[in-house]
Amino acid sequence: VLAMCGTIALADTAPAPGATSPATNDEAAVLAAMDRYLAAISASDLGTMASMQTPDGTNYRARALPGGGMEVLGRPNSYRERYWSPTVLVRGSIALVWAPYEFWIDGKTSHCGIDVFNFIKVGDEWHVANSMWTVEPDACPELRPADPASIRPAG
Repeated sequence: VLAMCGTIALADTAPAPGATSPATNDEAAVLAAMDRYLAAISASDLGTMASMQTPDGTNYRARALPGGGMEVLGRPNSYRERYWSPTVLVRGSIALVWAPYEFWIDGKTSHCGIDVFNFIKVGDEWHVANSMWTVEPDACPELRPADPASIRPAG
């Protein structure tokens, strides 16, 4: 498991006051980038994941231990991750996606939780700058969507 730590500083590229913002298009583009990234996770496609991350980006993954403390886990198995009901915030060249998700290992549900992804727009493409998530094995019934058609990415 590789983890990179860093910070990204950006100039505000938000539209001038009174200008029309293409928020709807940006939100769709951010979700498309998130879909591609989670599809790469599910395919164990480390090359695509790396190409979609900023060089100084940060990823956090931890699981609480029963007796206390935290454990970082590697994932040599087959896995899949999908999300739904995303909240998307976009301002200029930065965006945030907050969404419930479900994670499978070897075709079986491992856990659900909340994903938080930060994106930065480089040129015309959105890249993952940072990601964090909770690991909640008992939260799936509470978090799963009522409409399975809302689960992303499709498939």
